[in-house]
Amino acid sequence: MRLTSEKQIPHRIQTCAHAHQLGVPRIVYQSKNTSRLTLALSPLAFVVSASIIVAYSSLYDRIFSWWPLWQAWLVPGIGLSWFLIGLWMLLPPLISPSPRVFLCPRGLIYVRYRCEVVRWDDIVQLTKELQIDQKASLLARYILLRLDGFRVVLEKDLPHLDRLGGFMEREIVRHLLPQVIAKYDTGATVSFSSLEVTARGIYLPSSRRLLPWSEFERLSLDETSFSLYSRNEDWAWQTLSVSGFPNVWVCKGLIEHITKSARRPLPVPAVAAPSRPAQYDLYDAGISIPFGALTISREGVILKSHSRPMPWEEIASFGVGEQEIIIKLIDSQEWYVLPTWSITDPAALSQLVDYALFQHYFIS
Repeated sequence: MRLTSEKQIPHRIQTCAHAHQLGVPRIVYQSKNTSRLTLALSPLAFVVSASIIVAYSSLYDRIFSWWPLWQAWLVPGIGLSWFLIGLWMLLPPLISPSPRVFLCPRGLIYVRYRCEVVRWDDIVQLTKELQIDQKASLLARYILLRLDGFRVVLEKDLPHLDRLGGFMEREIVRHLLPQVIAKYDTGATVSFSSLEVTARGIYLPSSRRLLPWSEFERLSLDETSFSLYSRNEDWAWQTLSVSGFPNVWVCKGLIEHITKSARRPLPVPAVAAPSRPAQYDLYDAGISIPFGALTISREGVILKSHSRPMPWEEIASFGVGEQEIIIKLIDSQEWYVLPTWSITDPAALSQLVDYALFQHYFIS
């Protein structure tokens, strides 16, 4: 992943972004430069091969004709080997080029064999798939489904896929959740593959189990699992894997919206009360919370290097990564990037931003 200026972006990408009104591409995600290295070395292999063959042909009568036959044929064999090595390095990048993703304010451009435009408001489904090994669950890929049925698969060989995925999850929630809530309010069942949200409660088609809203207590969503809890039970009523769960964050937002609008706030067990971060209470009380280079409050975000506060309603997404903080504004081509070292507690900042965005978009 790298931040780019407009001059560094290929002309055809700029043309594509302008034609589809995506805004100016600012971030590029691309695989490691193995293909560029092989493309640079393959001509060298061809030169070595040609040099050996030419030398063999020109010196055959004077030198190689006196050699034993097997030794004489060994020299062009070496030249042919260098030619095959060059061919081996050249063909894979041309036949199967590495994908690149250009992140824009209103969508992304996926480039492999050709440019594919995916606008945020054209995405109907985002699925994360995990790869399970003996030690842990690792992110394997993200699958985007466009409105017209086109699928974009972002594999784990794309660097910083977790950051790109987190950004996409926020955008998908911002665009899809209002539509899903409107569908639910009409009395329709909202399906999330292995889980259905109905007027009666949460239904699991595979086991034909129903958790009525009157018995629903809370939900828990982490990087690998989605758990539902029933009242008066210490263990989860059902735990589902996040892997292959379509629009899992949209599902979470819908369930929390339903419980809030029904005036049934999610109860927190007494043993879990200490786990609520103190910064949530400070935020709810209207107290500004500093994090070094920026400050969070109920009104929005204040950057030390930016004279005007950024209200929550103007913030399209707020990403906290390992190396930088990225803020994107709605209807703007501006990106604000802060190094992580300038933030006093990035983990706490990420928690508070998630809480603030949820409170602003889904509760207030």
